Amino acid sequence: MDPESASIVREAVRTRLRDETIERAVGRTVRRRGMDFSRYIQVMSDLRDLAGERKVTLEEAAEGLQGEKE
Repeated sequence: MDPESASIVREAVRTRLRDETIERAVGRTVRRRGMDFSRYIQVMSDLRDLAGERKVTLEEAAEGLQGEKE
């Protein structure tokens, strides 16, 4: 996952609302940063690949990025 995508996911996890899916939080973060839908698709694709590699859910993969260096 590229550093900008990881940064978007970290921010999404930090600002995630109660009972909000990670997909929705990432979408909100992408829009807040002024990016377009294609960037959202790329970030979610990277997150799904990471989750698949680690054999965890999307939420667990996103939260796992919190502990990693930026």
